[in-house]
Amino acid sequence: MANSVLVLTSHLASDLDIVGDRWVLLILRDVFLGRYRFETLKEQTGASRATLTRRLDTLIQAGILYKHPYSASGNRFEYRLTEKGMGLYHASMLAWDWERTWTNEEHSPLPNKLTHRLCQHELVPKTLCKHCGKDFVLDDVIWPQADTGLSEQIHTIHSMHKQRRVRVSVGDGKDMSLSNISDLVGDRWTLLLLISAYLGIKKYDGFVHQLNIASNILSHRLKLLVEKDIFTRSAYQQQPVRYEYLLTMKGKSLYPLIMVLRQWAMTFQPVEESLIHKPCGQPLALTVQCQVCDQEPKISEVSYG
Repeated sequence: MANSVLVLTSHLASDLDIVGDRWVLLILRDVFLGRYRFETLKEQTGASRATLTRRLDTLIQAGILYKHPYSASGNRFEYRLTEKGMGLYHASMLAWDWERTWTNEEHSPLPNKLTHRLCQHELVPKTLCKHCGKDFVLDDVIWPQADTGLSEQIHTIHSMHKQRRVRVSVGDGKDMSLSNISDLVGDRWTLLLLISAYLGIKKYDGFVHQLNIASNILSHRLKLLVEKDIFTRSAYQQQPVRYEYLLTMKGKSLYPLIMVLRQWAMTFQPVEESLIHKPCGQPLALTVQCQVCDQEPKISEVSYG
């Protein structure tokens, strides 16, 4: 398992560097809700015109969005999802379900429910193994060992870390839904800490060794994760006092979302390594289904209300 999180993240660095940004997550939230136009996106996310323009350009260059003209002159555009962008819909549903379950947002709440029109029931997403159909839970994955290209992968990851965007507040937007989860998944160091925790890392020194993370950044992110009840801090030594950081139920519940994001990124950047689902022994392949009818919801089949 040594350095498995670095192997994992290096495979995903390019695509997750795009979606692992709080402004991008909020833009995608709005596009899935049918908000396609620049001014609407600007109003709902609270992003500045320059920030929104940069993020939309990034999403277009990554093949997640494309410009769709809606005026007779052809010089006014809506921002629509490509096939690659629509591939993020399952992750979006899981993010919505997590936010609805674990947060109490009063500013502008998420829709009270999603309705799966295929079965006419409330849509509650569940994550399953495509091969055996069993619920996907923590500890059901066999992780690969580090490979011979580890040093190059570490260099790639650290180079991208140095280019990381400055953390900013998203508190000025009209719609604050998904702002909580964007603070967790929309920051690479926080995402890396979560993946490390899923791999069994608990202690401060363990995070430092696994991620080669600066102490001030690590302390800040650990404090954030404790404050948000993703980790709980427990003393395992008294002289001097040392702590380990354990996943709460709230933290564990993010696991399917992060692994679905991983699968999405690997679909467009395939690599040779694969994770194994312990219960069936097959390469990990996840699906998100409706709890009632066991079908994969499509964007056109889901109503918000």
